[in-house]
Amino acid sequence: MKLAFLDEFVVPADLRVNGDKVGGLSSIEYTGDQYLLIVDDAKNPRYLDATINIKGKKIEHVRFNKSTALVKKGSKAGVVDPESLRVLPKTNSLVWCSEGSVRYKHPPAIFLQNEQGLAPFTLPKMFEIQDNSGPRHNAVFEGITVTPSGKGVWVSMEGPLKQDGKKATVQHGSMVRISYFDFASKQMQYQFAYYLEPLVNRTEAKPDAFRTTGLVEILQINEHQFLTMERSFTAGISDGGNSVSIYLVDMKEATDIKNLASLNKQQFRPANKTLLLDMETIKQQIGSKHIDNLEGITFGPVLENGNQSLLMVSDNNFNVHGKQLSQILLFEVITGGNAS
Repeated sequence: MKLAFLDEFVVPADLRVNGDKVGGLSSIEYTGDQYLLIVDDAKNPRYLDATINIKGKKIEHVRFNKSTALVKKGSKAGVVDPESLRVLPKTNSLVWCSEGSVRYKHPPAIFLQNEQGLAPFTLPKMFEIQDNSGPRHNAVFEGITVTPSGKGVWVSMEGPLKQDGKKATVQHGSMVRISYFDFASKQMQYQFAYYLEPLVNRTEAKPDAFRTTGLVEILQINEHQFLTMERSFTAGISDGGNSVSIYLVDMKEATDIKNLASLNKQQFRPANKTLLLDMETIKQQIGSKHIDNLEGITFGPVLENGNQSLLMVSDNNFNVHGKQLSQILLFEVITGGNAS
């Protein structure tokens, strides 16, 4: 499998829909006739539906149609930090995940949402916020994808649990957990380990510059293969400091680690992964010559040549950290028989 860059659309920074700002776009989901994009806004958690017209190999037009609240006032959902949203096939239901706020003891969550309201999933003890175990702040549930069977979801951590080891640095990577929850029980049934690469070493940055990295999205291809998006960030760099890579991941031979309370000094086999695309290699092909804070990925419509399209979207953080772009990037998926 290869990803070939086709086109870019930059969303105007001052755009609004239903009075809400268009920004903080942390995921993108193609439903067959429209796109749903979750907005990373803890004060007003919502998603947008948009029309993206693709003609030939170009994005002809993008229109944001509606803003919909994820959490109604008075809801028992608590404090949420929405990160990824998917649609259940042939239903009116959504499934989405929240990082919560570990710093302020607000737990992460996974929700099934439909006309009846919000139904939370039951999280195992390993995800409870504790002083020496559980998730780290801003490194919890970042990615979600519905299985081909439609019977459940895989949810990915952005970073490692405290009990699983240190955060990734320039010198070393870390192990993060990807968990399967079924819709019938709304409980975790399976889990595998995923190796998160070390931080990209941006040597032009100041020695004390803020740096972070994480697994920011996951997209299932078939029963055992996924696409993953890793994003490394270094502050204070003129190009924005984002380094993004896409990997092909195979969990067929990975160990089920759901019963391992800690991954430290344990024997297990993580998922296999292969680098598909380092976004730096296509930077000069992009109209803006820029790689921003990419966080969302989805398969789009079939292109005129019969190949599958793929779209990515970036979270501009509402420009509170400086000027950023809400990018929508279009790719062509070229398969060579190795993705099944």
